[in-house]
This record gives sequence, C-alpha cells and structure tokens, in this order.
Amino acid sequence: MAEKKPQSEQKLYGVYIRSLLNTKVVLAISEIGQNIRQNLEKKIAAKVEGKCGIEGFIQPKSVNVKTYSNGLVNTGLVEFQVVFECMICRPVEGMLIECVAKTITKAGIHAEVVGKHGEVPITAHIARDHNYNDIRFNDVKEKDVIRVRVIGVRFELNDPCIDIIGKVVEKRDSPQQKRPIKIGGAYLEEPSAIEDLNDGGGYESSDDEGLV
Repeated sequence: MAEKKPQSEQKLYGVYIRSLLNTKVVLAISEIGQNIRQNLEKKIAAKVEGKCGIEGFIQPKSVNVKTYSNGLVNTGLVEFQVVFECMICRPVEGMLIECVAKTITKAGIHAEVVGKHGEVPITAHIARDHNYNDIRFNDVKEKDVIRVRVIGVRFELNDPCIDIIGKVVEKRDSPQQKRPIKIGGAYLEEPSAIEDLNDGGGYESSDDEGLV
C-alpha cells in the first residue's frame, strides 16, 4: 500500500482552473459591428462573473471569447453561439486550500480566500466540533493564514461565493512575512507547490444555458 505523504509534502492547489464554456448570447442590432467580440464578452461577463454558475464560481475579469457562430436574426435581435474561456473555482472534498481567518467564535472559525481582484470565491467554515482538542485549531488567531482541508462543499446558482466546511491542517506564517506567490486567490509559498487541478492548466468544457 502506498505510503501517505506527510502534511507538509502534500500538494496545495490553486482555487481556479481554466475552462471552456459554451453559451447562447443575444445582441441587439445596434450592438452588431466591428466591436462585436467585445460586446459578446461584456454581455457574458455581466451575467456570469463574480458569482456562482452551474460549474462553480467564475473569476471576475476572466471571460475571453474564443469563437462565436454566425448570427441568427430573430425579430430585431441576433443570436450567437459563443465559446468562451474563463477561470472557475470549484473546490472538491480533500482539496487543500490556504485562507485567512476573519472571525473566531465559540462555534468555530470563519475564513476566506481572497482573489487577485478582491473577490471572495470561497468562504470557509471550520467548526469547533470537527477540531475538538486540536492544538492547531486552538492556536489560530484572527488574520492568521491557515491551511484547510475541504470536507464539504455547498453553493447554489448566483451565490456570491462557495461555502465550504473545512478542517484545519496547519497554521501558516502570514503572507506578508513569507512573501508568497498568489495564484487564483490562494497564497502559495513556492512555485513547486503549485499544481493545477486539471494537469497543468488544461481545459474543462461545459455547456451553459443561453444569456439574453
């Protein structure tokens, strides 16, 4: 049986993965012209960025139109099938995430992952019951950077963030002291600790409902 890696040697994942999605976009005739690609991007970004979709939380300022179909005119409007790239956050059970402790109460720790645009894709709830008599949990203070293992995930369509239930793995030094690299909202100390969830930044494809 394979030997389990020590906690300090386990991989720490960034919270975003690059994905390709497909959706329908409807533009007015007045929006058709040389800047049609920009208009498609603005329409998609306004609908999906900074909130949760079916696939997960979509990072602000990450939508990039790759291809779009010929327009289909329908009663003064033009419909397009658009393939666009974006960065999606969808934590899974067992994933290790670094976040910052915001508040500590008798119930437990409320922590957040803060992205490069100031967004909060993940809110972590670390219950005291899940860390009973754990010195790592009891040692955490507000504003500490903590490494959390995901044990539960919950989000709904249009939620402003993804809620996770986590368990403290270890307390880290503050980002200001360690000067880590910030990847997709997760503080990482060394480039070697970064491993994309999709094997080096590959794509995850999905279809989406139409945007009107």
